Amino acid sequence: MSSWSPLSPRDQARLAENLAAVRARIARACAAAGRDPAEVQLVAVSKYGGPEIVAGLLELGQRDFGENRVPHLLELHAALAGRDPAPRWHMIGHLQRNKAKKVADVLDVLHSLDSLELAQQLVSRRTVGPLPCYVQLKLADDAGRSGVGRDELEGFLAELRQLKGIEPLGLMGLPPAGEPEEARPHFQRLAAALPAGLSGLSMGMTSDLEVAIAEGATCVRVGRALYAGLSGF
Repeated sequence: MSSWSPLSPRDQARLAENLAAVRARIARACAAAGRDPAEVQLVAVSKYGGPEIVAGLLELGQRDFGENRVPHLLELHAALAGRDPAPRWHMIGHLQRNKAKKVADVLDVLHSLDSLELAQQLVSRRTVGPLPCYVQLKLADDAGRSGVGRDELEGFLAELRQLKGIEPLGLMGLPPAGEPEEARPHFQRLAAALPAGLSGLSMGMTSDLEVAIAEGATCVRVGRALYAGLSGF
């Protein structure tokens, strides 16, 4: 990804249409819930494309980008070094402890903090100030799903607050795959678990962002809706 070209005018126009449509969906969902759209942050999931798409979205005013994989994050970060405005990088996928050192100073927000050991690894490597983090709460009894159990959350947050380099924002959750309305009870449980003093709820994606906003999401992570119709998608 060291060499790349901007999007074609056709793809840039389509990207602008898609971004406007997503923002309109957020605004409508907020209106239906009696909320201010300014309360809901849009994180564009950049795992689907290369630096040309991130650059195109930056030109349209989108600043926040979410990545699932460390190698792709680092490739994009290197390819877009020196951009003004710079992208703000969010890790939205599971972050392995042995890869934390590679992104400790790259990340602006971590959405998937699920262990004290990971937090300690990040703090030990980070040199650019506290890292804002969402604690990933396990929403389903799935042994393969990452996250902190609801009965462990209070103790986990107490331990986190002893670390000077972590800034807890709130909770993140991934409901089981299914229809949008099936996610509602999981979003409700996530909102109900939000501890006093924290206000962030990172929940909702392309298919269910309306349901998530109705249940209190302050951050939605959208990918597919932004890239529909672009060349190669």
